[in-house]
Amino acid sequence: MYAALLVGGKEALAALPNIEVVTVFTAICAFSWGLAVVLPAVNVFIAVDMAIWGVNTWLISYFIYWNLVAICFWALSKANLRKKWLELALATLLATLLTAFFGVLTTAVDTVVGFTGRGFFIDFDDLFKRFAALYATGVPFFVTHVVCNFVLFAVAFLPLERLNYKAKLRILPQDELTNELNSLTNKYT
Repeated sequence: MYAALLVGGKEALAALPNIEVVTVFTAICAFSWGLAVVLPAVNVFIAVDMAIWGVNTWLISYFIYWNLVAICFWALSKANLRKKWLELALATLLATLLTAFFGVLTTAVDTVVGFTGRGFFIDFDDLFKRFAALYATGVPFFVTHVVCNFVLFAVAFLPLERLNYKAKLRILPQDELTNELNSLTNKYT
């Protein structure tokens, strides 16, 4: 279900450059459902994206970035923060930093790795000059991406988290439900 949500969310907003919901959906899935759900969902999303868009250097960045987002938000969920405002602030800060990192990551991959019909190749010639030039051309896209995710997390993270916990309560077996209810009672009181 989450893999379909990631693919559908990305494709629904594909016409808008660097406006995306994949980060918030990945974060919510990791935060609410854990690594056993989010890692397969993220990797199915990447595989479907590859089937739609083909193979290129973005694939390397996606494997690193989306799995990193999943692991970071899973780790944040383990902090078991009692204050909702603190949870929201940390989630928004983490998303903003990760989104800024995405611009650096994709630029680094595209600077070092190339792709032709014969496959990938590595090129370290004039590394820093090429990185600086490539990063500079992407700044408007990176800023849009960071601002979008900052606003999206600030507005939607807590409502989506609550919605996912309610869904989780309906799906879990009875013994896990009792543990989850106790956890939620502590979390939301």
